[in-house]
Amino acid sequence: MKIYMIILDGAADRKIEILGNKTPLEKAQTTALNQLAKNGQETMIDVIGNQITPESDSGAMALLSYDPQIYYPGRGTLEGLGTGFIPEGYNYVAFRINFASYHESESRLDRRTARGLTDEELQELAKEINEGVDLSQYQIEFKLLAFGHHRGILCFYSKEKQLSGNVSNTDPGFKKEGVWGYPVSNYEEKPQKCYSLDDKQVSKFTADLVNEFEKQTSEILAKSEVNRDRMNRGEMPANYILIRDGGSQPKQMPKFKEKFDLTLSMYGQLPAEKAIADLIDAKFTFSKSLDLQLDKDFLENSANKLLEDKADVVFIHIKGPDEPGHDNEPFDKVKAIEFIDQYFLVNLLKGIEKDDIVIVTCDHATPCELKLHSTDQVPVLISGANFEKDGSTRLDEDTARKGKCKIEKGIDILPYIIENLKMC
Repeated sequence: MKIYMIILDGAADRKIEILGNKTPLEKAQTTALNQLAKNGQETMIDVIGNQITPESDSGAMALLSYDPQIYYPGRGTLEGLGTGFIPEGYNYVAFRINFASYHESESRLDRRTARGLTDEELQELAKEINEGVDLSQYQIEFKLLAFGHHRGILCFYSKEKQLSGNVSNTDPGFKKEGVWGYPVSNYEEKPQKCYSLDDKQVSKFTADLVNEFEKQTSEILAKSEVNRDRMNRGEMPANYILIRDGGSQPKQMPKFKEKFDLTLSMYGQLPAEKAIADLIDAKFTFSKSLDLQLDKDFLENSANKLLEDKADVVFIHIKGPDEPGHDNEPFDKVKAIEFIDQYFLVNLLKGIEKDDIVIVTCDHATPCELKLHSTDQVPVLISGANFEKDGSTRLDEDTARKGKCKIEKGIDILPYIIENLKMC
């Protein structure tokens, strides 16, 4: 018996008029998902709950049964740990970053402009910053790692100075409260100053450090030949770095094997997911980069890898539906779901054993109308011979609301399955 956890990133949505007042999951033609639904049970769940908007890392943590309200240290920490970017033996704080384009004279900020950067351009900009910023006056060292078109990780570290993750974001698109980042829909089109979120001197020091880093990077990016060439071609410059989700030391988490007496193997593309795997002592395999997730060969090969994996539980996070949600492209989101069904799930179902269990759900919703992650509930399907069929015929939000599965949150999924198996 083997448990497969299939995470369709951001697939959950709201009804959309141009889709005939259907959600993308309702609109999609899904042979394999329909087959799984007919052999299982469904419900709608809160990925985390308490009106916390899940990100892919906190969502994955919850779906693996670890309550993010207890264990989540912040995305910056997880990204830093997952890249092996945080030096051992140092005090540190790590942040997520976006290369963005800010036009002060027009009061216009494009937070994700640098999705158009080539990898060569992105790496050259990162190199200029790593070589050009000087924080010696603060007795601080830093590293910046850029990846994924416009994303990156920034780590400040020191043996002399204490550092805090309890500082605000300079990215106006997300507000930070504790370890959580909350999306802001109507934000000021301007990078924000960083400030401490408590009265501690270490937080104030870290905020000053962030502001100095922002000042120096803006000066470097303004003079960069990469950006001059981009503007000469009529493209927007990547002239500003937005910082968010600061965090430092994570809490110790129970090992997955000790918790369930099962082995776990995870497949994903996010360094934060690798960090979670490391913290719970699971095997992790990096998938292709985000722009190659909807590739026929990749999806077919991924299905084969999961079938060949010897772990008791195999977890895969497939990014495809999320980006069209952020871009308000409902038809592209439908196509992404159909593509995953056709080339990943169909091939997976050809190889599973009769007593295997397949879970399909989402790490969060990304409603097209919002172009952001939301606290909306997401559907979950549990399919397998040991589970009572509830009459579902497909996986979508309306069907799941009528389902008979008795779980309410992401953390409930694996305990529910394991308890059910004990009763069989």
